Amino acid sequence: MKHVLSALAAAAAISASAELLPVSPAEGGEIPVQTKECLAVTRHAKYSDRIAELKKHRSEYKKDKSKKWRTAAPAVFKWQATGDEHGPWKIMISKTPDFKNAIEHWEQHAGKEKDPSGKQLRTLTVPYANLEVGRTYWWKICSGVKCREKTHGRKDALCGCNSKNPERFSKAVMFKTADTPPRWIDIEGRVENIRDLGGWKTVDGRRVKQGLVFRGQGLNDNSATGAAKGRNRLTVEDRDYLAETLGIKTDLDLRSGRETADMKESPLGDDVKFINHSSEHYQRIFKKAGKKTMAKNFRVFTDAKNYPVYFHCIAGADRTGALAYTLLGVLGVSADDASIDWEHTFYPDLPEACGNYKKSYWRRVQHLENGFAKYGNGSSSFKERCELYLLDCGITKEEIERFRSIMLETPAEAGK
Repeated sequence: MKHVLSALAAAAAISASAELLPVSPAEGGEIPVQTKECLAVTRHAKYSDRIAELKKHRSEYKKDKSKKWRTAAPAVFKWQATGDEHGPWKIMISKTPDFKNAIEHWEQHAGKEKDPSGKQLRTLTVPYANLEVGRTYWWKICSGVKCREKTHGRKDALCGCNSKNPERFSKAVMFKTADTPPRWIDIEGRVENIRDLGGWKTVDGRRVKQGLVFRGQGLNDNSATGAAKGRNRLTVEDRDYLAETLGIKTDLDLRSGRETADMKESPLGDDVKFINHSSEHYQRIFKKAGKKTMAKNFRVFTDAKNYPVYFHCIAGADRTGALAYTLLGVLGVSADDASIDWEHTFYPDLPEACGNYKKSYWRRVQHLENGFAKYGNGSSSFKERCELYLLDCGITKEEIERFRSIMLETPAEAGK
């Protein structure tokens, strides 16, 4: 009996001293937000060097494109369980150390690997973490057991009713995300090419706010007949994520009435304002009809009540790209960064995809560059040229400043 009691006491001591030890990302560490393939291209400042990088690895880059391009880098977390801790596991990620409004990811089982010293580590990859760029976060791991009462909780979820097996939390660890925009947004459904317009730095060192404006593909297919709207591309979870987690309030659809079948409601639901402006792209935004529509689109972004805004055409490439380029430019983002944001849509096929409609060797984005170059003079900045263009569209200086006040971080907000 003494031996049994001793064994029980020893087991209890081990359990009491056991803990979950976060390993990676370590305190103060940094994790990527872009895939290594995208980073390999965008680290080059010159367009010609980016093209050379893509051509050099053409065959490699074209394999499994969906996992390397227009997608966020996976958020991988590793920890050591020193005692009898086991799943289900819960990763918690938060912008604040109090873990209010934390992202939570649950898994019944965690992967296993050994570190260089031979210690056993547990690993979890969090899909759809969609973390902001250049930000500070905190994370911690929680272990627990599945409730033994079949009527409690949901399958493979932690349940707090079993007091003999309480949840165990690790300490919170602070980490940072790489300051490499754009911030990609991954969802489960058939909507790709979603990214935050924020995260880019302006030439005077300010940052475009994240979480306010998102660009991407259409949320439903184009109409096949012009009479009936196209099929929804979103899962129920996607709709909840966009409308609730990201908090989208306005769906700005740049497609024509023929493409939308003159739909009146957003696929995100009737709580989201739906605005449909048949829009132009590239050189056409500088023509009379294009300038008129640009003014209508821009005014959507001058009303703080419309935010957060999701704007799109069908592919999130041309009409969406032209509007994004203009918005970034008037905020003060450099012409090079505005072009890189445009390019991300076309990686890794940029060498093949960048001929214009007349089959010249010019990039499509050059139509935007050339169009804005006609405004101002030789000493005008890209920001000034974009502002002069918007004034030519009928936008006022007050409206431009209102947009900037909404979208640009103040010094006090920087880094939060």
